[in-house]
Amino acid sequence: MKVFKRKKVLIAALIIIAALAVFTALNKDKGTAEVYANAEILDTKTIEQIISVKAPLEGIAKADVVSPLNYEIIDIRVKEGDIVKKDQVLAVLDSEELEKQIASEENQIELSTLELDEKLNAKQIEYDNAILSVKDLEGNYEQNKELLINEIITQEAFDKVEMSLKEARKNLESFNITNGKVVASSAELMRIEIQKQELEKKKEDLEKIYVKSPIDGTVTRVNVNLGRYAKDTEDEKAMFVVENLDKLQMKVSVSEYDIGKIKTGQEVVIHSDVMGSDTAEGIVSRISPTAEQKDNNTMERVIPVVIDVTKRPENLMAGVIATAKIKVDKAENVFAVPSGAIITDENNQNKVFVQQDDGSINSVLVDTGLVTDLETEIISSELNAGMKVIVNPDASFTDGMIVTINENQE
Repeated sequence: MKVFKRKKVLIAALIIIAALAVFTALNKDKGTAEVYANAEILDTKTIEQIISVKAPLEGIAKADVVSPLNYEIIDIRVKEGDIVKKDQVLAVLDSEELEKQIASEENQIELSTLELDEKLNAKQIEYDNAILSVKDLEGNYEQNKELLINEIITQEAFDKVEMSLKEARKNLESFNITNGKVVASSAELMRIEIQKQELEKKKEDLEKIYVKSPIDGTVTRVNVNLGRYAKDTEDEKAMFVVENLDKLQMKVSVSEYDIGKIKTGQEVVIHSDVMGSDTAEGIVSRISPTAEQKDNNTMERVIPVVIDVTKRPENLMAGVIATAKIKVDKAENVFAVPSGAIITDENNQNKVFVQQDDGSINSVLVDTGLVTDLETEIISSELNAGMKVIVNPDASFTDGMIVTINENQE
């Protein structure tokens, strides 16, 4: 019995010793656990700094065609997609009411002119009679003056004669006379002139019943229907939209933080879903001299920038949303790595880690140049093409560390 117990103790001790041996073996190299990282082979390349903005494509010339008149539409002469010339008639409005107004204005002017002529004729008669009256009173005045000198009449009687003459002369001065003829006053002439101006305006409006295109282009929208009034359009939009689609452009808004990088003449690559894998080309043609608020929810300002499309595939059309990638800077024949490959040390110096043939890594101090969305230019006399640069180092990486490069990198 005792022998059996000793065997059990011995077996248990052996198991414990074996377990300790395995544990020791497994943890023998724990302090030198293998480190994995991604890397890329350093080589010269061309990198570009891009600013991406979105906006709809539109014709380089666009006209919202409206009418100042609000009469019934009796004829629509175009449909969407029609190519039109400048001053081509797009629609015709009913002119019946306007023609009635013109006839009424003409009759009113004729009536006003007749009434004024009659008034002037009557005034002329009054004026002629007033002249005769003054002449008679002047003769009477001279006679009574002699009588007063000879004390034949009293001073009171003479004063009455003198007063009558003054009143007659004053009445004569009240007439508007030119070369002995009574003429209309400025107010009377102005009244008729205003009527004539109103008539001319209505005659001009008569020509406006023909709604015309102000530019050469393509009719891209028709927002009217027969029988409706000119201002009764769908969603209060313009009657017609005409665009010159021979040339397209984008009116984009660039952040105030990026506008300093934008210059006229910069090249632009344009992408849109409608083009599939194709792209269009463009240039920055105009930069607004003033900024505007981005939206009501932010104080950020944006600057309007116009991009002209210089080359495009046939399937590109106006109205679709496109992404414009403006090439604001370029660095050619340089070394560049993903921005995450650059570490800033305790001395605020930039460095990258390069793997040696034995698997160890060494740091190389670098200056940075052009920064793009994905890469940063690195500059150092110690860099050479073919070097294997670690692209995802962290703060634990140190010179001399052994690093294993991941075989399957994305």
